[in-house]
Amino acid sequence: MEEIACIFCNIRSAHVLIEENGYLGRKCANCGLIYISPRPPAEAVAQLYENDNAQIAAHAHIALERRSRLYARHHLGILGKFAPGGSLLEIGAGAGYFLAEARKLGYRPYGIEFNGAQAEFIRSGLQIPCEQSPLGPASFGGTSFDVIYHCDVMSHFYDPVDEFLRMRAALRPGGWLMFETGNGGDIEPKYLEHIHSFQYPDHLFFFGLANIRTLLDRSGFDLVEVHRYSVLPQLRTLEAVHRARKLVTRRSPAAAGAFRDTLPPATGGAREWLGKASDHVNYLLRYKLGSAVPKAGRPQTLVMVARARVHG
Repeated sequence: MEEIACIFCNIRSAHVLIEENGYLGRKCANCGLIYISPRPPAEAVAQLYENDNAQIAAHAHIALERRSRLYARHHLGILGKFAPGGSLLEIGAGAGYFLAEARKLGYRPYGIEFNGAQAEFIRSGLQIPCEQSPLGPASFGGTSFDVIYHCDVMSHFYDPVDEFLRMRAALRPGGWLMFETGNGGDIEPKYLEHIHSFQYPDHLFFFGLANIRTLLDRSGFDLVEVHRYSVLPQLRTLEAVHRARKLVTRRSPAAAGAFRDTLPPATGGAREWLGKASDHVNYLLRYKLGSAVPKAGRPQTLVMVARARVHG
């Protein structure tokens, strides 16, 4: 375990905003960045993914195919305005469904995924090139990319500035970077109670929009477009469902059990219908309703589009 300072301001913070799983999330008083300190060594963090010990296991990523493809099509609609084709690398590719959807639109997909089970699924199941090593000059034989994409990955980077510099080096001149991340550094403390897990120590940083602008500038990118989506409707809906289940069970555990026993098993068409409904409701809550109410200080997911500077 090592003590660190804010990666942008080089100031150590005593303000602990988040405590989870024995880890402390400190908030920088100067720029608002939230970071774990003390934190595990880089080798221990890498092993979380290599050994499938991360908060979300490989089989869970692979099982979420329908929802992942639905979200991917939304993001590709944004990307297509800037880069309608070309070579596309996804970092932290998960089960690879974004890459599969991108291939349908004519992109040439590549993936980097440290989790062995997921990487093999991408290579064998989806027939997409996938490497398990960090991005560098030798990745995919030194290929330069038109687009680099990642989703909910930058909070996992051990050295975010270095990772973004690697991305810029791997892009062709004027290439595009698109990514999704949360606005953790901008969330007012009263809304943190709606987040049931911060996934420590998988997540090492939570950024605010100003932090992301700084990160892009330091690594040679110009921010072109920001899409903001409130995740509070989605979080509150999940909370309401959880409370309703607990209330029914608490008031009459026997009746709740008897009711469950009388229900037909959710198999075949019923299970498929329920799954589709759940996925579409989550999509609508996040990217449709969420786009209408992205108020400052509330939990949001941000979709960012940036371009690599040709010079400087």
